[in-house]
Formats: sequence, C-alpha cells, structure tokens
Amino acid sequence: MKILYYVKMFFFKHFEKVVACVSVMLISVTMFQGISTMSFDGKSGSESGSDSITDSAVCVRSVSTSSGKKIVKGKKSNKKKSKQKTKKNLKSKKKSKSKKSKKSKTKKKTNTDKTKNNKEKNRLNSAELKPKEFLNGKDEKILKKHLNKIIDDDMSNYKKAKTCYDYLINNTYYAYGGWGNAIESVLEKGFGTCTEYSYVYMAMMKYLGFNAKTVDGSTAMAAGGYGYHMWTEVKLNGNTYVFDPQVEDDMTNGKINYYRFCKTYSEVSGSYIK
Repeated sequence: MKILYYVKMFFFKHFEKVVACVSVMLISVTMFQGISTMSFDGKSGSESGSDSITDSAVCVRSVSTSSGKKIVKGKKSNKKKSKQKTKKNLKSKKKSKSKKSKKSKTKKKTNTDKTKNNKEKNRLNSAELKPKEFLNGKDEKILKKHLNKIIDDDMSNYKKAKTCYDYLINNTYYAYGGWGNAIESVLEKGFGTCTEYSYVYMAMMKYLGFNAKTVDGSTAMAAGGYGYHMWTEVKLNGNTYVFDPQVEDDMTNGKINYYRFCKTYSEVSGSYIK
C-alpha cells in the first residue's frame, strides 16, 4: 500500500514531465516509421525508373537549398555532348578534305595524260588524209570488213590511227607462218611476226589516207644487241614518224603505253638502225 501511495504522489508531482516524455516517445516512433517508408519508396523508384534518370541527366534542373542558392544540375552531360559534336565535326571535315585531295590527284593524272598525248594528236590531226586502195580480192574485203568494224567517219585522224594500233595489239599474238598472207593471218587468225604486224598496220593507215610504208632494218633487243626487224613509217607534213605495233605489243603489260606510236627517231634514239 505504501508503494502505491508513493507512486501516486510521484505521478501527481511530476505529471507534466511524464506527459512530455510519453509525447516525445510517440513523436519519435512516428518519425521513424515515416523515414523507413520514404527510404523504401526511393529505392523502388530508382530501380523502376531508369528512363527518368537518363532524362534528368539531359535536362538542366535547379534545386533550391536552405541557404537560398540554386544548384544547377546537368551541365556535365551537356559538356560531354558538345565535345562529341566537335569531334564529329572534325572527323567530317577531315573526310571532306581527303575526298577533295583524292579528286585533285585524279584530275592531275588525267591532265598529265592529256598533255602526254598532245604532240601525237597535233601531228596526226594536222595531216591531210588521202585514202589509197592498193589491195585486191580477198585481202581487200578482209581489211575493209575490219576497218568498218572499228572506224567511224566522225573520228579524228589521231583517233583513227590509235584505234588501228590498239586493235592489232589487242587481237594479235607473235607467231610464225603468216607471211605470204599477212592480212588474213593477222586480222582473221590473229597471229604474225613483226613483218605481218607492220604490213597490216601500213595497209590500214593507207586505206585511211595516211602516207605510210614498211621499213626493214634492225631494232634493239631486250637481251642486248640488235636483231632484224620490220616496222611502219608514216610521213606527216614532211616529217617521218615511227609506228611499231609489234614491239609495242612486246612492251605491253596489261596497258598500252604508246612508246612506239607516232615517235620521231630522235625520240626513240638508239632503238632502230635502217
């Protein structure tokens, strides 16, 4: 009984303090529950909302702090984007420059090719053509058939002479057995020696109107010294020029370089002895 008496007396004396302690305990419990629910919601939001995170990295947002200042977020991502753009721009500029340089190189090549052939073009195009027929029967029919196949009246003198030159080289291989019937051997069967090459080219040039003839003598050999040879000469405005499709054929490796096409003897010095 005495214990209950002292408890009552203590409760009445310290009533306000007890009430205050109880209220504090209740407030602390509610606050703890609120914090736990907030932390759980935050985790679920971050796990389920990856799209919102990426969007926030792109956008610029301002958050007010307790001091009243504003912190701007998202500047780093913008800097990265600007750096990536500048890198792309630099790469595209480099590519355009390389393309331009390649184009300029190809232009230079074509220009050098044009200037390389200017002499031959001028020599041939300045000549007056006087066609001359001197073959008979079968040989004439064969020659005209092949000329009509590759030559047009609208072609320049240079184009005609070059087309016949290319035609012999591209369609003839070196072999014996054609002499005595050179036209048929070269144009129909596709073989011949220097004698047949030069004779057929001379005939083609004469029928087109050039002042052409065959010449025999010696030519420089790849192994050294000189060997018997026959080639074609064409006179253009009083000057003599060498045309040698058979030697050109030997020198050709997938591409005709025209080393023996419409050249003066001084331009091929040491190559021929008449």
